[in-house]
Amino acid sequence: MHFKGKSFKDLFDENYTAVEVPAGNRKGYRIAYCYSGPWYIWDMPKEKLRREKWLEFGLSLLGIGLYLLTGSRRAAVNVSGPGVVSAVLALCIHVLEFSALIKFICAGHRTTKMTYQEVDRILGAATGLRGILLSGTAVTALVYAVRDGMWSTALLTAAGYLSCAATAFLIHFRYKKIPFYSEKNTSLEGKKVITKEEKAAAADKYKC
Repeated sequence: MHFKGKSFKDLFDENYTAVEVPAGNRKGYRIAYCYSGPWYIWDMPKEKLRREKWLEFGLSLLGIGLYLLTGSRRAAVNVSGPGVVSAVLALCIHVLEFSALIKFICAGHRTTKMTYQEVDRILGAATGLRGILLSGTAVTALVYAVRDGMWSTALLTAAGYLSCAATAFLIHFRYKKIPFYSEKNTSLEGKKVITKEEKAAAADKYKC
């Protein structure tokens, strides 16, 4: 994922630095890339943070289960243009949400800038959009109920989509309540940094 118009290469160059590390080769060292960007720390006790991650993942699973159950109902909103568009967009966002939650779970108490920003943008913003889209789908279901008079089916469908929306809003607000702070990365201390000029010279050496 790109941030603020930057490519993955730009982000990598900005946050990783080439250094020499000991190796059992002829030179006695090899070049490795060390993360040198700031560390982002979720300011919550580790065990509590772990429970929060799995709770949010559970809410997301509940949301997709309710979505599939509601979407399978024979209701006008599930075959109408506006209803289908908003529901499909919400599903696409849900896929991103799953991806972000898996990264959130796999990330340590302290994580890199790129991982934090990706998780934060999806769980802190996209989940709210998913909730809005699903709420709109529920309202559309009620509109069709007024038009067609199928109140029992429409109300159950609307309740299903509103429940899906509730899981999205819960994830959104719970994640936004987690405080964080950043700290300077000292991983380069005591390491031999390879400059751009040195890397370019090494690359030229092996050109035909």
